Formats: sequence, C-alpha cells, structure tokens
Amino acid sequence: MAKIKKPTVKNPELVSAMAEFKANATPENEKAMTDAIKNAQFIAPVIMEDLPDKIETGEKYTAQAKFMLVQQRDGTKLFPVFTEWLELLKWKNDPDCQTVTLNFEQFCNVVGASPEANGIVINPSEEGLLVNKQKMSELVGRDITPKAPELAPVPPAPTPEIDPERMLFGSDKQTNPDLLAAIDAFRKERNPQNEQNMIEEIRKARFVAPVQMDDLPKDLKLKKGETHKAQVKFVMLQREGKKYFPLFTDQGELARWKNIPEHKTILIPYDQYSEMIAQQGGEAEGLVINPFGAALPMPKQQVLAMRNGAQLYDLKNIPMDLINKLCEHFETEPKVHAAWIMGMRLANKDSYMILMDHDTITTQEEQKALYDPVANIVGPFTNGNPCGIVPSNVPQSQPVIKGKVPFYKENKD
Repeated sequence: MAKIKKPTVKNPELVSAMAEFKANATPENEKAMTDAIKNAQFIAPVIMEDLPDKIETGEKYTAQAKFMLVQQRDGTKLFPVFTEWLELLKWKNDPDCQTVTLNFEQFCNVVGASPEANGIVINPSEEGLLVNKQKMSELVGRDITPKAPELAPVPPAPTPEIDPERMLFGSDKQTNPDLLAAIDAFRKERNPQNEQNMIEEIRKARFVAPVQMDDLPKDLKLKKGETHKAQVKFVMLQREGKKYFPLFTDQGELARWKNIPEHKTILIPYDQYSEMIAQQGGEAEGLVINPFGAALPMPKQQVLAMRNGAQLYDLKNIPMDLINKLCEHFETEPKVHAAWIMGMRLANKDSYMILMDHDTITTQEEQKALYDPVANIVGPFTNGNPCGIVPSNVPQSQPVIKGKVPFYKENKD
C-alpha cells in the first residue's frame, strides 16, 4: 500500500481562540473563535480503499474515502476533526491512520450530505468543541441540513362500488383519518416520535379485512348482543413469493386491489391480526397496511414487538452460541452500534426480543436488509416461535434497556 504523507496542517489562531473562549466565554471571544473556525483547515480520519503500492510525486489518484463518526451520549453523531496531526494521535494513537485535509466550507458540504451526522467536533480527545449543523449553517451562510427526498405522490383511491351483501358489520363506513395522517407524517420524516405516534394509531385502529366465509343467510339480522358463527378464512397477499395479511384503512384502499379473490369484508382490530401472526405458525411473513396505496409493510418481528400482550423479562440463561453468532454478525454490520436481548413471552410461548441501536432507516428495504439476518440467526434458538426486533431509540424501548448493559457494543478503535 502506498505511504500517505502525514498532514502538516496547524491552526495556531484557532487553537488560541478556542482557549480564550473556554477561559472566558464572552461574545467577543466567541466571534474571534467562529471567525477562526471559518478560516481553518481541518484534518479528518478516514477509511480508504487499498491504495496502489506506489504513487509518483505529483501523480493524482482517486480513492473512495469514508469519514469516521463518533457518537455522543445523547445518541447524536459527529465527524471528528483536528487542528493538527498530534491532536489526532491523542484521540487515535495510530501513526498509519489515513486522513484528508479540508477547509470549513468543504466540511459543511460533507455534513450536509450526511443523513446521520449532526455536525463536527473539533479535537475530541480533549474537551472537544461541538459545532452542530445549525451553527455550521449560520457560519457558512446557507442551510446545510439535508433535504428529505420527495416521496412519490399516492394517487387517490378509486371510489368503491358499495355492495351491501359484501360489506358486513359496518365495514363500508370505516375510515381511519388519524392513522393515515400518522403514516404520512412518518413517511415524510422517520424519527422516533413520529414512529411512536404511528404505532399508537395502528394499535387503536380497526381495519377493513377481506375474508372468505360460508354463505350467510340473506335475511340475517342480528339484534344488539346477538352473534352468528361462520367459518372465516382471511385472504392473504403474496409479495415476492411470501405471504402477508393485507390490512385496509377503508373500502377505497381495498378497491385498489385488482383481481381480488371473491370475498366479503369485516372489521378487525390490530390486536387480532397480531394474534394471528403469533399463532399461525409462520405462514405469514407479516402485515401490509394499504398494500396498493402508500404501502406500509410490517415484518413479523415488528408486529410481535408491538403487541400489547407481549411480556418482556430478564433472561437468567442466554445461549452463548446465540450471543456469539449475533456478535459475529454485528461486527460485519456497520449500521448497528449496540444491541440488547430480552426474553419475550407471547401467547404462552417464549422467544427473544432484540433491541438494536442502529443508524436511521429511511426505507422498508433497508429495514428488511438489517432485520432479516438477525431474525434468521435467532430463529433456530426459539423452538419455532418468532422473535421480536425493535430499534432501541423509540420511546417504548427506553424503559426496557435503562440501566442494562448491551451484550454487543461497537468497537470504535
């Protein structure tokens, strides 16, 4: 590998201004420090693909550089930058560390292009000076906050044809405006609070369910409190060779389904669907809300983790083979930074709940790519019972992991 010349950058004006500000945080000292930041050159540690064994003097070589991130106690992530080479060695005692040198405006571009980083931290080996995105935007004179990609508009649902014989028990009148608003907010900005709001609305909702059942008497009229037994088979949806239960917020969403099997519709609460997922022995891979509109797939692990009846408990004995396999996997997965494991009891069946501190997920494909390998590792240890997987930063996870030591923690050395 080619030897990279170590940077000779020094920033005496900035170092002096930072020391003055830390000693006496006056507006004048702050301005002198921010002016020095804007004019500074910073060293940043990077991970590069293998370089050629030899690079001639003056020769240019293009290499992919991945900037390192550090995580604060509150979960925010920052790019570490250094005023000189010796400051970097204090933080990472690695004389062969690969680096790049950028000015402040170039770092604004790097931060602005990152959905994870919340800013930079200057010389983190000491007390460190944090400059967040908002402050960086102010100093550079433009908003560097990454703009969320525009989601494709969802076409309006077709007007359903009302067939009273097909729509039973008020399913023709069902709407879920609060749930639709919560799903839309989550799709536009995937943060823990929006996710929690959406989960609560899903739990409260009643869904239009297509079912196949024995012919009901045409003159069936039930008085209040009366019941009628009928054999019901829930219509399932096949996506990419796997089966899912489709949930519809209203008849308009159901009307999007072309070539739907012969069916009737009834109203089903979310808990009944999650009960079917827990009991039906692995046939369904999960649920999909409004699969032909603004589809929201929910894998089995997420469905079980959301169940109101799920009981979590501390484990006295954890199979070391399971822990070792999970740790080996997480070592190869840079998006996961820590993980906890709990016992989970559902419908009198025991399994495991995995709580993961991981990078922000913006698409269902990313969630599937991150969660499925974990579920495949845990599966052989649960006697055929599905496990639960949830992110650790959502509100319902925080009380569970409080004070508990993760079985896996990312090695940042």
